[in-house]
Amino acid sequence: MKEHVVSSFDVDHRTLDAGLYLRSVYNINDEYAVRSWDLRFRAPMSHSPLGSGEVHTIEHLMAYYLRLDEHIGKSIVSFCPMGCKTGFYLSTMQDVEAEDVRQALARVYKQVFPLRSTDDIVGLNEIQCGNPGLYSIDSTNAAMADYMRTLFTVDEAAQLGIGSVYEKWW
Repeated sequence: MKEHVVSSFDVDHRTLDAGLYLRSVYNINDEYAVRSWDLRFRAPMSHSPLGSGEVHTIEHLMAYYLRLDEHIGKSIVSFCPMGCKTGFYLSTMQDVEAEDVRQALARVYKQVFPLRSTDDIVGLNEIQCGNPGLYSIDSTNAAMADYMRTLFTVDEAAQLGIGSVYEKWW
């Protein structure tokens, strides 16, 4: 098996936990570095994967709101789901660090969640989306809160204004 053709294939998925990982750095023409981040919502094989509605809803929200983030937005290349439905890939340019991504995720969470209706899901219409009927409100709220608990302690979440992730409100 070739190594480094698909960086995620080089990782033993039996050892991964939920979290935020720098998966790889790709250099383009010795001038640009593209960092591929693994936003692992669920540990592979040990938890049920995210549902299709959750994946689609999170993809819409994060692909949009992360690009608006004042700190990392202009560095974002792409945000896309993992085929195994255990998380997402975020690609950024240059020197974005893990803490930058973590803080941006907290800012988006604070701005967007909890979702209350489909009106809260940007781009969920027939013009902008290929399947606007595929979404989930309640389970997406729960999945995002669970992921935020993975990334932030109780005290950190409280300081960032997202302490509600430690309350069972869904």
